Amino acid sequence: MTTFTYSLSGGTYIIEGTGSVQMIMLVRSRKEYFTDFIEREVKVKGLKVVVNGSFIDLSFASSIAVRLRDAALDASESMPLGEVIQDGKLLAGTSSTGKFNFSQVTCGKKFSAGLGNPSSSSCSAVGGIAPIIIDGLPYGAQNVYKAGVPIGAPPIGDVDAKFKPFLTQKSNAMFATLLSRGGTVGKTSVGYSNIKQKLFILSQANGLSGFDANGIRTIFVGNNVNNAVFLDCSDSSTLYYDGKFLVRPGVDKNEFLTVAVGFK
Repeated sequence: MTTFTYSLSGGTYIIEGTGSVQMIMLVRSRKEYFTDFIEREVKVKGLKVVVNGSFIDLSFASSIAVRLRDAALDASESMPLGEVIQDGKLLAGTSSTGKFNFSQVTCGKKFSAGLGNPSSSSCSAVGGIAPIIIDGLPYGAQNVYKAGVPIGAPPIGDVDAKFKPFLTQKSNAMFATLLSRGGTVGKTSVGYSNIKQKLFILSQANGLSGFDANGIRTIFVGNNVNNAVFLDCSDSSTLYYDGKFLVRPGVDKNEFLTVAVGFK
């Protein structure tokens, strides 16, 4: 049995899922608005929660078309950044070894996250995204160390083996960029607690007052989350829950977003 509940804290919706939660990757394949696509897939696949997924790249011509016309782009004009996998099959996207992924290796079981492309045999996975917590290690704008770290530990970037035992927070450029945009930028994130055996889905609408990236991380840390990531944020943020949209994407984004992440 799967149970979902939701609450609202500081402008951020917090969805909690327990039981045999299953993640379903959704990829738009026709010319339709992203929200219409989600509503159709919810009915077909019996989903309770859907959020936006991958970062999307557009050609110069397609980006101009989005600005000048009020119509959905054909799905082929949007390129997801990072691999999108469902039932061991690559549905869409490109390799993104320098970024992170969020995966459910076995359907209905626990979730994990890591650097690089997701496992090609995953039940479901999305790549090309930004870290919040990876295997218990929080990420942020800078490297943070505990007392006793040897001289020369880098404030940002890669950390040599001699410094790693002292590392309490790892820097990440994507996290730093999102943090610099403050608490009013839209955010979509997911995380899983092994101890609680619970999935957490956080969503905030773009332009509303809410938590900054550090605040989102604090929520996950406070819930003993082992792995958490940011999906596409800003006005891409979308949340469909229990039959209605709680957060809608921006008008332009609704025309070209392609990848969504469903849960049931």
